[in-house]
Amino acid sequence: MCVPAARKLNQQLSACTVCAPYEQETDVIQSTPQHADTFPHPADQSGLKSTADSRPVVLVVDDERVNREILSRMLVRHGYDVLTADSGEAALERLDEQLPDLVLLDVIMTGLDGFDVLRVIRDRHRDTELPVIMVTAESERENVVRAFQEGANDYLTKPLDPQITLARVSLQLRLARAQAELERSRERYTLAAQGSRIGLWDWDVARRQIFLSARWKEMLGYTDNELASTVDGWFERIHVDDREQFIELLSSRSSMEQGRFETEIRMRHRDGTYRWMLCSGVVQTDATGIPRRLAGSLADVTEGKVRDVLTGLPNRLLFEEQLGRVLHLDPGAFGHCAVLFLDLDNFKLVNDSLGHDAGDLLLCSVARKLESCLRTSDIVARHKSKWSVARHGGDEFTVLLHGLQCTRDAEVVADRIISALSEPFAIGTHEVAAGASIGIAFGETENKTAADAIREADTAMYYAKTGGRGRFRIFDPEMQTVASARLALECDVRFAIKNNQFFLEYQPIVRLSSGVIEGFEALCRWRHPRGESIGPDVFVPVVESLGLIGRMGRSVLEMACVDAIEWNKPQQRHDISVTINCSSGEFGQPHFKTDLLRTIEKAEINPRLLKIEVTESALMQNPEYVRSIISELREFGIRIGIDDFGTGYSSLAYLHRLPLDLLKIDKSFVRNMLQCSETREIVRTIITLAQNLNLDIVAEGVETKEQQQLLFEMGCTHAQGYLYSRSIPASQVEDFLCTYTPQQPPGARIRPHSEIEDRLENAAELLRQ
Repeated sequence: MCVPAARKLNQQLSACTVCAPYEQETDVIQSTPQHADTFPHPADQSGLKSTADSRPVVLVVDDERVNREILSRMLVRHGYDVLTADSGEAALERLDEQLPDLVLLDVIMTGLDGFDVLRVIRDRHRDTELPVIMVTAESERENVVRAFQEGANDYLTKPLDPQITLARVSLQLRLARAQAELERSRERYTLAAQGSRIGLWDWDVARRQIFLSARWKEMLGYTDNELASTVDGWFERIHVDDREQFIELLSSRSSMEQGRFETEIRMRHRDGTYRWMLCSGVVQTDATGIPRRLAGSLADVTEGKVRDVLTGLPNRLLFEEQLGRVLHLDPGAFGHCAVLFLDLDNFKLVNDSLGHDAGDLLLCSVARKLESCLRTSDIVARHKSKWSVARHGGDEFTVLLHGLQCTRDAEVVADRIISALSEPFAIGTHEVAAGASIGIAFGETENKTAADAIREADTAMYYAKTGGRGRFRIFDPEMQTVASARLALECDVRFAIKNNQFFLEYQPIVRLSSGVIEGFEALCRWRHPRGESIGPDVFVPVVESLGLIGRMGRSVLEMACVDAIEWNKPQQRHDISVTINCSSGEFGQPHFKTDLLRTIEKAEINPRLLKIEVTESALMQNPEYVRSIISELREFGIRIGIDDFGTGYSSLAYLHRLPLDLLKIDKSFVRNMLQCSETREIVRTIITLAQNLNLDIVAEGVETKEQQQLLFEMGCTHAQGYLYSRSIPASQVEDFLCTYTPQQPPGARIRPHSEIEDRLENAAELLRQ
C-alpha cells in the first residue's frame, strides 16, 4: 500500500544528511522533558487552534516557579496548551524539540536572560513566524524599548493583568497566523509557477499538509471534491514500479542541494489505466538546510510518451503495451497474433540526396500508406483496435496483427505492404520509391515477451534485407542463433577497440621499373582473445555499424605514422611511404579531414609519406564534397588514390575532375588476366586510363613473375603481392628492408622511359632537399 511508502519518504527526508529529524504525527508534543512542566488540556477554544485539530501552544519562560504556574493555569483555562521552561537554556532546548505558537519570555533570569534568548530566537525565526512577548517590571521602561529593538512583538508588565495578558496573547497569535497564511499562500503560488502551470501541488513537509490543485485532480479523472489532498492519496496512485524511484528522488541529496527535481512517473487514472506524468518542482529549505516545502507541477505527457511526433503514429512504447495485451491470448478463442517489423529500403538514399525535410515527408507518407493497408485506421482507440501500426524509430515501423484466422494471413498483409510501398511517392517535385523489407514473428510461445516478439521480427527483417530487399522472411530460431553470434561479435569489437587489440601488418609496394620498395600498405588485423585472427572483411562492417569507424581509423593512423617515422630514420634510405585504407563510412564523416590533419600534426610526420586509399563508392557518394576534401588534403602533401578500381561504380566523366594521385587495380583482375583475355583487356584499359590522367597504377595480388612481366609491359608503375612478400608485423619491417633484394621484370633495365623516370625522381628529390 502507499501509506507505508509515504511514511518511508518522510523517514528518508528526516534521515538525509541535509535534513534534521521531524516529529511526524502531531504539531504539539506531549512529552515532558527535564526542567519543564506540562498542564492539562481543557476544551478547545474556537479560533485559537494551531492547525485544524490542535490548540495554540504557548511556551512560558520564567525562572520563578510561582510566575510560571500562575501564567500556565490562566492560559490552560482559556484554551491554550502550555510548555514551560525554568531558564533561558531550558527554553532553547524546548524550542529545538518543538516550535510553539508564541513565547512569553521573562526579561530578568539567571544565566541566559530574556534578551539573550530573544536574540537566539530571532536568529532562527522571524517575528511573523514565532511571536515573542517580553514580561518585565513596570519600572523597567528601558527594558521595554530594548525588547522592541531586539525583535519582541509585544510586552507585558508585572504584576500581570489577566485580561490584558490574554488579549495580547490572542492578538499576537491571530496576527501571526494571518501573516503565516499569507506567506504560505504567496510561497505556494510562487513556487508552483516556477515548477509549471499545469497541475499544481504544494507540500508542507513539517506539517505533513499538501495542496493539490483542481487541475491536478482533473488529470486523474476526479473533481476537486472527489479526491482528498493527502500525501498518502498521491503515493497510492503512483505505479508500483515507479514509486520507490520517486521516493528516492525526493529524498536525495542532489534534490535538496540543487533545489529542483524532475522525473516521469506513471499514475493511475480513475478509469484504471496509467497515465505518464512529468512531475517537476522546487525544494525550499530553511537556513540550516532543512527542507520545509516542496512545490511544483504535474503535467500529463502520455501522448508525447506513446505517440511519434513526426508521423502521429503510436511509438514503440505504446506498441509494446498493445502487443503485451494480446500476445498470450488463446489463438483458438481470439485468433493468431503476429508482429511485422518493417524497414524502408531506400530511405537513406532519399534522405542523403534530397535532404532531411524530404526524408521526413517520406516517413509521413509511408505512415499514411501503412494505415491504409490495414483493416482499420482506428489506431487512436488504442486498446480496441485489433490491428495497428507504429513507428519504431528512424525508418523502421512495426505492425500488430491480431485475430488472424491463420498465420498465412500475416504473409498476405506483408505482401500487401511491400506492394504498396514499392509504388512511387510524390515528395515535392520528385517521385521516390521507398521499398520495404519485412520480418514476421508470431506470439504463441507462452514465455515470450512483447520485446522478444519485436526482436524476433527485427531479426527476420534483417534476413529479408540481406536476402535481396523488397521481401519478407518469417522468424525461425536459427536466425536468433546467428543474431546472437553477431551481437557477441559486436561486444568483442567494442572491447577490442577499447583495449587496443587491433594491430597493423605491412605489405611492401614495389616500383616495377626498378624493383625498389617505395612504400608499405598498412593492413589492420585483429587477434581475437580466443587466439584466432579475424580479417577486416569481418570486423570493419561491424565497426561501421557501431559508429566506431572514426575512432578505429584514428588509432590505425596513429600506429602507421609511428611506424613510418621509424622506417625513414636511416639517412641513406629514400622516403618510404605508408598507404592507409579508408572505408566509405569513415571518409564520409564530417570531421574526417580535421581528425586526420590533427593526428598527423600530433605524430610529427611528413604528410608526403602518407597515401590515403578510398573506394570508388565512397568517392561517388557526394562528389562535390569529396572533391573539396581531396583537394584540401593534397594541399598538405597527402596523396589520394582509388582502392580496388573497377570493382565498384564510378563515373568516368567525373573521374578526371578528381585531383587523384593513383589507381589500384583489384587483385581479382590480376589473378585472372593471364587466363582470360577479357580480364586482360580490362586491366590494359584501366592502365591506359590512369596514364591519360597522369596517375600512378598499383596492381595488388601479384603472385607470379608472369603477372609482374605482363603488368610492366602494359605500363603499370607499381605492384604488391606475395611475389614480393606477405604482410609482415611492424617489428620485422626494418630487417625486411635491409635484406630485401629488388625484383625487376626482364628487360626493365633497357627501357628508356624507366631510366628517365628514375632520373626525374632523383632530380625532384634534390629539389625538395
